[in-house]
Amino acid sequence: MRARTRNYSQALSLILRIPLTVFGLAIIIILLLLALFAPYVAPYPEQGRGLSNLQERLRPPSLKHPMGTDNLGRDLLSRIIYGARVSLKAAIIVVLIVIGFGAPLGLIAGYFGGKTDELIMRFADMILAFPSLLLAIAIVASTGPSLLNALIAISVPWWPWYTRLVRGQVISLKEMQFVESARAVGASRLRIMFRHILPNCLSPIFVQGTLD
Repeated sequence: MRARTRNYSQALSLILRIPLTVFGLAIIIILLLLALFAPYVAPYPEQGRGLSNLQERLRPPSLKHPMGTDNLGRDLLSRIIYGARVSLKAAIIVVLIVIGFGAPLGLIAGYFGGKTDELIMRFADMILAFPSLLLAIAIVASTGPSLLNALIAISVPWWPWYTRLVRGQVISLKEMQFVESARAVGASRLRIMFRHILPNCLSPIFVQGTLD
């Protein structure tokens, strides 16, 4: 445990030595804070939520409205801050859905192999065969317009990538010595999969989720 903590500290110190990395990290943190605390940061929270003010429509940038107003008189800075909040929430939900659905399927396919692997991966290939945008539009058209339906529609064409990622990791890990040792001491399949193999797949999952 101490060795792992020391490795994390060394990695963090190396990252903080690169000015561009620190600058990019600072921008990301600022954007996250703006999105999380939008009601307290936005100059006009009610306009950020959609309240119009036609008397102030299409105003140029000023001290009162640093980025001007739109055609309904809403402060653009407040709208952008609230928009970032919606985008952040949507991104987190979609990534959690695709990881929660795709990763276990990849774990099962990679560990059991054979017909189970063929069935899962052919289903994933079938989803990938459809153009993702058209598939998402078809799902929204059939389920109705709403934020939840849009997030589900985005998630459906996306999960096979995580299934493939985890499957590849599992195939390379399941024959390693620590897995063979777990089998030798009588560990169940579920314990081997979720206690020994899955934790070693988390790093690429987190990296891919962050990039997405």
